[in-house]
Amino acid sequence: MPALLGDAVAFSYLTRDHDLGSADRYENIKPDVWASYPHGQVFYATKAMFGMPALSKAMSTFDADVIYLNSFFSFRSSISIVVRNWLKPFGTPILLAPRGEFSPGALALKSCKKRLFLTLARTLGLYRSLWWHASTGSERQDILRVFPNAAARILTAEDPVDMPPDAAVMHEAKAAGMARLVFVSRISPMKNLDGLLHILAGVTGRVTLRIYGPIEDEAYWQRCQAMISDLPSNVVVEYLGALHPDDVSSAFSKADLFAFPTHGENFGHVIFEAMRAGTPVAVSDQTPWQADATGAVTRLPLDAVDVWRAQIEMVVQSTNIEHQARRDDALLYARRHATSDKTRQDNLRMFQEVVRRSQLKAK
Repeated sequence: MPALLGDAVAFSYLTRDHDLGSADRYENIKPDVWASYPHGQVFYATKAMFGMPALSKAMSTFDADVIYLNSFFSFRSSISIVVRNWLKPFGTPILLAPRGEFSPGALALKSCKKRLFLTLARTLGLYRSLWWHASTGSERQDILRVFPNAAARILTAEDPVDMPPDAAVMHEAKAAGMARLVFVSRISPMKNLDGLLHILAGVTGRVTLRIYGPIEDEAYWQRCQAMISDLPSNVVVEYLGALHPDDVSSAFSKADLFAFPTHGENFGHVIFEAMRAGTPVAVSDQTPWQADATGAVTRLPLDAVDVWRAQIEMVVQSTNIEHQARRDDALLYARRHATSDKTRQDNLRMFQEVVRRSQLKAK
């Protein structure tokens, strides 16, 4: 988003001083204070400060027009901030992006806790003054199912993406009679790694799967490890830890397919990142991405295990020439998507509208 709106919107960031699942602080940063970096003003919060304490300190020396939250159910980075605003308003409008957390598949995970919190939130009116960022029309409907009175405060703008016009990616030739799969995401039930492993348990072709991502749920990862140990000998799986952002394209470029049977994404930046690296994607029908006739994107029903297996077997049998054509199509798909001026205009209008309408309300 900053790359797309940098000339019209000044972004400053409050984030953790370490990667999710890691205790190691980023190198060459100043924690718990605003500091200037090449990518902008950043407040890197320590573990003890992250959340409402860090936001209070950050805003004591910084004037913002909008507070933009990238989560709904996260306690530290969202709920604690919303509750504080409900008790004592900041005087700054909050724009919240649920990031797919209201999709039916997402709400079905840990549903009792979520239903309880949502009932409490609606009863108390915790979110009655917040603005909502829906990435698609479908997500707008998801928000309305959860907060029926929010219609006037939902703004729809597709998530912006960036692709350098001269981006060049080197690919390894596809080996005959096998498929190299990659899974890049947080290790959590929402992303459905266990579903992918269940699919692979019934594949007969030779397949390798490289898994990248921070372990968000240790108990879930242990279940996945047990499934990995039971896979047949034709399926080889490696877990390679979290990826540095600079290494994402390289990891994708070494794969023949990004297999991502996620339970729900409001947009799915990682899907675009795969195509930006020239890697075709097989994704569940719980995302806004639509199938492409060339094979750059294949959209499959989440629970259609046999259909997923057939898709992977097709990749196994593909020749290098056939697969290179799909790689070219994935790159073309990504370039077309990244150059949409409508996305820029919609996002700019979203921020401007939040500021304008909040100022009118304050008068």
